[in-house]
Amino acid sequence: MTNRHVVLNSGRTVGISGAGDPLARRLVILCHPTPGAGAFDPDPTTTNSWGVRLLTVDRPGYGSSEPIRADGAATVENRADDLAEYVRRSEHNADRLSHPEFRGIGVVGWGLGGSVALSLAARHPDLIDRVAVVGTRLPVRAMPSTASPSQPMPLRVQARLTVADVMADLSHRGAMGLDWLGIAADDPALAGPGVRNRLERMLADASVQGVAGVATDLVAAEDVAWSRELGQIRASTILVYGESDPMVKRTDGRWFRRHVPNSKLVVVKNAGRLAIVSTWKQILEHVAPRTEHA
Repeated sequence: MTNRHVVLNSGRTVGISGAGDPLARRLVILCHPTPGAGAFDPDPTTTNSWGVRLLTVDRPGYGSSEPIRADGAATVENRADDLAEYVRRSEHNADRLSHPEFRGIGVVGWGLGGSVALSLAARHPDLIDRVAVVGTRLPVRAMPSTASPSQPMPLRVQARLTVADVMADLSHRGAMGLDWLGIAADDPALAGPGVRNRLERMLADASVQGVAGVATDLVAAEDVAWSRELGQIRASTILVYGESDPMVKRTDGRWFRRHVPNSKLVVVKNAGRLAIVSTWKQILEHVAPRTEHA
C-alpha cells in the first residue's frame, strides 16, 4: 500500500511507497510494469539486506495517484518528469523517503516501466547514474496499434486517442490477474517465497481506480517520442531479458543496446516474464553497487 501522498506542481496528487533502509545513502527508484502500483519489491529479503532505499511512485490512475487531468498528457516523458520533480523536491526538503545526502540514484524499470526509467535517465542525466531495464519491448512493438501479437490478451486494444476510449474498451475484461502482466502460469519464479502474494498485492493496488492507470499507460505507449532522446543517457545501463519471456524478443534488447550509450544486454537463461525477481540481486549490484555505498 502507498506510504504517503505528495502534491506535484501541477496540483496532481501521487502515491509514494518506500522499502529498504530509510537512512541509506543510495536510492533506487522502481518503475512498475503495466499494470502495477504500490510498494512492490521483487525480493524484500535481498533489498532489506542491501543497504538501499527502494522508492516507487504510482503513475496516474493507479493506486492513490490522481488520474491525468483534461489538460494533461499521457506520455512517458511526463511520467519521467513526475519522478524527477519528486526526487528533486525530496532532496531539498530532506524527505525521509529520499535521503538528502545520496551518493547516487539508480532506477529500475520493468516492462513499460523500463520506458519511464530510460526517459528519466535521458531527460535528467544529472539525477540518474545507473539504470536497469527489465523485459521492455521495442517502442514500436509496445504501441497498442502494433502490439497485439505479443500483448497479453486482456490488454489488447485498438489504438485510441483518449484515455476514456481505452478505459471503455478495457472495462469489461474482469479482475486484473497475472495474465495481464504476461506472466506464464508455469513461470519458475512464481514458486519463490511470497512472489505470487507480492504480485497479487501489486495488482490489487493497481486496480483501486479500475482500469484508469492501464488505459493511461496504453495511450502513453502509443507515443514513442521519448525513444528519440535515448542518446542523451549518460548512466551505465543494463538491459535484462528472460530468454523465455513471452512478451519480448531478443531483438528488443539489441535495439536498446544500439540506441542507449554505455549499455549492456543481459539474457537470463531459464527466466520468463519474472526475470526481475530471479535476478534482483544482480540488478541491485548494478544500480546500487555495494562497493560504492558501503
